[in-house]
Amino acid sequence: MPNIGRRTALRLVAGASLAAVGGLAVTAQPAQALQHLWGTCTRCRILWFTGNGTRGGCPAGDILDGGHHFLGIDWMLKTVDDGGAGQSGWQWCGYCQALWFTGNGTSGACPSHPNGHWPAGPSGGPSTVYILEDITNRDRPGGASGFRFCIKCNGLWDAVNNTLYTNNVCPLDRRPHTLWGSGNYVLRRFGSTR
Repeated sequence: MPNIGRRTALRLVAGASLAAVGGLAVTAQPAQALQHLWGTCTRCRILWFTGNGTRGGCPAGDILDGGHHFLGIDWMLKTVDDGGAGQSGWQWCGYCQALWFTGNGTSGACPSHPNGHWPAGPSGGPSTVYILEDITNRDRPGGASGFRFCIKCNGLWDAVNNTLYTNNVCPLDRRPHTLWGSGNYVLRRFGSTR
C-alpha cells in the first residue's frame, strides 16, 4: 500500500518550491499526506483498501470470487506520521483488506483467515498504523460520521449507509455488526481539505 508521511511530503513540497522557472520561484500546493483508496463494501459495510488490485474477502460472499464490492466513495485515512487528533491503533489486514483495530489485544475475525486479521503492509512488512477521528476528538469540523467499530470482528463499518442496519455482515457470526461499545468515527472524502 503506497503511503507517504506528512514530513516526507512537506520536504518534497519545500524542495519543489525552491525550484526556479524563468527566474521565478515556483509556488507549491499544500501537502496532502493522507492515504486514499479506502472504500466501503456495499455488502458487508466494512472499510477496506481498494488500491491493491484485489477485492479481499467479504463475509457476505460473492458469486464471483468472494470479494468486497466498492460503494464508490474514496475515503482517506491519516497515519500516525501525519499526527493530529483521533484514536491510533488501526491497521490494514493483508488477508481481507479491511481496516481493523489492534488496540484491544485480539486479532478479531477475518473472513479470509481462520486465525483472524493480520497486520500486513507492502511486501509483507508491517502495516501502517492509522489514526481515526471521532466526533469528540477530531482535527476540525466536517467529514462524514457514522462509522463504527464492531467489537465482534474489530473492523470499522459504515453504520449509516445501509438499510435499517440489515445490509451488513460481520465475519464472526455472519450476522449484523454491532454498535455496542463503539465511538462515532469520522472519515473524510479524498480531495477534501483538512
